[in-house]
Amino acid sequence: MGVLKGDARLACVNLSNYAERKQEITEQLMEAATTVGFFYVTGHGMPQEKIDRCFATTRKILAMEEKPPMQKQSFAYILGWSQEKIAAGALREALLIGYDLPRMEGLWPSEKQCPGFKEEMLDFMFACHEVVEMIMECFARGLGLQEDFFTDEMNPHHEDNMTSMNLNMYPSTEGHTFPPGAQRIWSHTDYEALTLLFQKPGQTGLEVCSGLTTDRKKAQEAQWVAFDPVPGAITINIGDSLQYWSDGALKSTYHRVRCPTAEDYAVSLCSFKVL
Repeated sequence: MGVLKGDARLACVNLSNYAERKQEITEQLMEAATTVGFFYVTGHGMPQEKIDRCFATTRKILAMEEKPPMQKQSFAYILGWSQEKIAAGALREALLIGYDLPRMEGLWPSEKQCPGFKEEMLDFMFACHEVVEMIMECFARGLGLQEDFFTDEMNPHHEDNMTSMNLNMYPSTEGHTFPPGAQRIWSHTDYEALTLLFQKPGQTGLEVCSGLTTDRKKAQEAQWVAFDPVPGAITINIGDSLQYWSDGALKSTYHRVRCPTAEDYAVSLCSFKVL
């Protein structure tokens, strides 16, 4: 697990001029991943217009009265639409999708429901994959492996690829009073290899555990540090799989999404999870 101080700041790594700066970028990524396990990246090459369109489409698909197909068990995930709620109200709605592989059969919203949704989301996922390839190449270098060590395992065209994208909507809390300690997403580590998180500036709630702990109950009681979106940046975190594969060198850290106390409506565009 990574360790944070109460006034910690996430590292922000600029990926621009990647080919010329690969060694410098590798060193910065390894420093962030071997200490905290959370960091921002800029210069990633994903146009803001593409991200903004995905935000708009996410709002549209999750606001539909007729929801996309419900859940379908997959090897690593329960794909499709889901909702988490307690007596006080809804905490989160989500649509979990993958690449256009057999495991997604029957789960895509129809063209009538949301025209162009499938094509737009797949285009976004492939753009995310290009960012992941850069980061994972650097991790391979930093761990003393061949640069392409992870490449084949992450191939988005492999039929058994389990990478997913989670489109989240956190409904308004107006008119609801949630109990003390209620969370949009409870403290957890990601079991995947790597997560790319997209949020709009001002949509806060992500908190990272500042204590060194592998115990979920202790993590609940630990000090939590808020990490808000940075304009133009993607928030990255290491998952359990990559911590395991790196023999503990790269850190998977507890994090959560707190429940706001004032009126709020936010979309966490996606968690792009590489497995």
